[in-house]
Amino acid sequence: MKKFLFSLPLAAGLILAGCGGDQGNGNVISKQYIHKYGYAVSESEWNANNYPGQAITTMRNGVTVTATYENGLLHGPCTHTHPHSQTVQYYYLYNFGDLKKEVVYDALGMPVREKVQLSPQRYCITMWFGDGTPMSIEDFAGEELIEGKYFTLNNEVESQVERGIGLRTRRDQHGVLLSKDQVDKGYLTKRDTFYASGAPESITHFNMNQKNGERRVFTEKGEPLAVEDWVDDQLHGKSTYYTNGKKQVEAYFVCGARSGVETHYIDGETVEKEIYWTHDKRHGPTNFFVGGDTLAKTEWFYNGKNVSKDRFDELNYMDQMISQAAAEFRENANSATR
Repeated sequence: MKKFLFSLPLAAGLILAGCGGDQGNGNVISKQYIHKYGYAVSESEWNANNYPGQAITTMRNGVTVTATYENGLLHGPCTHTHPHSQTVQYYYLYNFGDLKKEVVYDALGMPVREKVQLSPQRYCITMWFGDGTPMSIEDFAGEELIEGKYFTLNNEVESQVERGIGLRTRRDQHGVLLSKDQVDKGYLTKRDTFYASGAPESITHFNMNQKNGERRVFTEKGEPLAVEDWVDDQLHGKSTYYTNGKKQVEAYFVCGARSGVETHYIDGETVEKEIYWTHDKRHGPTNFFVGGDTLAKTEWFYNGKNVSKDRFDELNYMDQMISQAAAEFRENANSATR
């Protein structure tokens, strides 16, 4: 499944699992079961008869979960309070087990975001600033952003997405600009993020809502911090990292794992260290240099473990023999099937 950059935070989905689910006995202080006619029943009676009513769970972290049931299914409101408070933080509305609406509230009870399920694939997400004015209204079909309107604190339309094309402006609860997202055919193609001062923080390219292409990160003063290559939401290719505007580390990745030579520099030019990686583990020599070209020391690693040079050669030779035998076996098996 593609990573969905426009959905509600994952935390809300995890808390949702607590509605009537097993929160873990160690985290539960008490449970109550109230028939819809108002009288309490035991847990065994509740489970045996699928009574309509509410299950109220008090958690050790101070959260109270109230879930409404009908015929053994969540039906009606389910709420989670803020810790040690009676103010609702998460509100869910079910229709015989199907989630129809999710609302998140701040500690003062003001709505922060709402998701309304219009159909199995279509849903609408509305977000608000801290003062209660609308921040954005978005309409989705699956992972595709179809329509969107984004507002300033003065309730003026700042940017729009129409028929899957346009600019999405993201701000925090206080109206501070977080990012500007380019959307095409319903999917994120480019995201520019910003510091609170308004200075550019990063430029990232996307394909189908996944990081694809070059990503650049800057300091608030505009100096480079990182230049990375991404493919399908994973680091893949060359990545360069900077300190005080000068190159400090140059590394290579394959499908998110460090592979190849990682070079460390002093003042952006003089080589200080070379580390060899395979599948995100040190494998091969780690060379230390003096003056950039004089080898001072070498350490050897095999599959992440520090070994002697002789031991590395021995293990590496065994790997080659095993690989050769496996290749010969495959070739013989292919010949037998022809």
